[in-house]
Amino acid sequence: MDRGEKFAMLLQHLEKCSESIVYYDEIASIVQQIRQMESIMAPIHFHPNQVFDETKHVIDVIAKKYLEKATDNVHHLVPIKVAADGNCLYNSILLVMNNLMATADELRVRTIIELMINEAYYENIFSQFIGSVTFVIKAICKNNTFSELYEISALCNVLRCNIRSIYPKIDFREDMAILNSVFTPRPSIIANCDITILWSHVWNELDARATNNNVWSPNHFVPLMQSFVYDESDHSNMSTSIAVTPEKKTFKNNTSTRIRSPEFELSPSRRLRTENNMGTNFAQSIISNALQQHKSGIENQRQVRLDILKERALTSRMNETTEHRQIRLEKQKERDDLKQMTETEEERQIRLEKKKENARSHRRNETEEQHQIRLEKQKIRDQSSRSNNIDEQRQIRLEKQRKRSQANRAKKKLEKLASGNIDVQQQDIEMQFTKTEEYASCDGKSISGFTQNSNVKKKNSSCSPWPEPIPRDLKETCLQQFLQQMSMSALAEVTCAVCNVRSLVQTSKKVPVSKIPNIHLLKVSDELKDLILSTQSSVLRHSIDDTTQMTGHVQSSTSFNSASFYYENGIILYTNGLHQENKTHMSTLCQKYHVALTKGIIPKFSAANNMWLGDVPAELQDLTIPEEKL
Repeated sequence: MDRGEKFAMLLQHLEKCSESIVYYDEIASIVQQIRQMESIMAPIHFHPNQVFDETKHVIDVIAKKYLEKATDNVHHLVPIKVAADGNCLYNSILLVMNNLMATADELRVRTIIELMINEAYYENIFSQFIGSVTFVIKAICKNNTFSELYEISALCNVLRCNIRSIYPKIDFREDMAILNSVFTPRPSIIANCDITILWSHVWNELDARATNNNVWSPNHFVPLMQSFVYDESDHSNMSTSIAVTPEKKTFKNNTSTRIRSPEFELSPSRRLRTENNMGTNFAQSIISNALQQHKSGIENQRQVRLDILKERALTSRMNETTEHRQIRLEKQKERDDLKQMTETEEERQIRLEKKKENARSHRRNETEEQHQIRLEKQKIRDQSSRSNNIDEQRQIRLEKQRKRSQANRAKKKLEKLASGNIDVQQQDIEMQFTKTEEYASCDGKSISGFTQNSNVKKKNSSCSPWPEPIPRDLKETCLQQFLQQMSMSALAEVTCAVCNVRSLVQTSKKVPVSKIPNIHLLKVSDELKDLILSTQSSVLRHSIDDTTQMTGHVQSSTSFNSASFYYENGIILYTNGLHQENKTHMSTLCQKYHVALTKGIIPKFSAANNMWLGDVPAELQDLTIPEEKL
């Protein structure tokens, strides 16, 4: 088995792991095994070929049109045609790589390993633009999957090179500065070379827009190479400048003489490096500005992303079998044990402090019932531990318990002494000043007045101040937040096309009907289909591609209560969640069921789960929002 076949087999294993419920753990396990294969995991020595050769390369005519719409300092480069099979980014690298043994499968596997090892590094840089790296890794494991920013950045570290990304100036995007930038390796890696990649499309702009609702988005990568064309006019000018050296006239010993004044001109390679450095510095300044603009909102986006990941993890755990749960817990325990074995004393103290703080937080927020349950479980664990302890361990435990009791008693005594500390100080002062009768007779009154004043001051300082009035700024802030959360835009609702339940517009998802993820999961059973069709007076049967019928269907749903759903190929969608945008049939999905369909789970209250709700009664259709809340 040669090198390419080995990586193809490894990629197949990774693809199988990505289809599992606990895909992350299985992919991590495979990655650890691959890293131990020293025979095939040696670092790649990347020395790219940057010069266009018409005997080996073919110019991509379509990509050349897109290159003309990019920044001016790359118009002299030549786009090279590569296979558009989903591996176009890796094919572009292979085209400029002087290594016949490397394959697209190898580059994809190495990219997955790099993203898994340095997951936190990539998460901090790109998660606010294109989502979590965890789900990107799952997608990369499938061969012929289109690449994005994560893959470009990871390849910089795999190849130890700088990759300049060129994105055409078409349909302005917020992340345009990131797409037109230079990606560099991690600080611990030194780049050996530079290459340039163009975001392109397999079709021209008009055809690409026609197939994507008049929106252009790239689906292809091509490499850009240098083209050194021999120009005879430039050569003749250079020859002339070399043959006839410029001279200037001067005087020496009152005699007119001429001396040569040589002129120096930068070589083409030096000019090229200067232009590249200027472009790199300009692109890096754009990246820093863009990152600074997004820095203020990173924390909020991170919290939202963590909430989504937590919800997905909970959903995955709810649907996992007992066997999968045991496997997940065992792997988690192994990772925790390994991490604890390798941690330093400082890391151990930090972990214990966090664990203690989390326990305190949970105890403060728990209800009385949860408090009783926790105490019962703790009591059972203590009894079980005591029954298993030997005499020596029992003596150690009792000794620790005795020391804790002594410490608690000493603490209580100190608190009592602190409360009577003022009286003790007064007694000490009186004893000191009553040693002699002279001091006692002369200064008795002043001493008693001094002690009384000190007592009054300490009592006043120990009293808690009267509650201060609430600041006006705080009142205005609370009122402003209340008005924002209770505004009509914040309370606006739409109907889900899957479950016929209204949800907030801010959390709902608008998706074209043809692009609903895993739409086959919405097919209903024959019994439910017959029941629905028999209870409705008229049902609209039509093709999703027929715009006229779709428009009539949406209009009829507003005038006839009987036309409440759309049916085709065994799939039922509620018409209240359907509408049109730019001649495209759109559907509105609530966030919960959009996530469920994305993960391949049948929504709980969908018709496919035998939960057909039907129409809302006419008496309840015109309720206001306050009436609905009541």
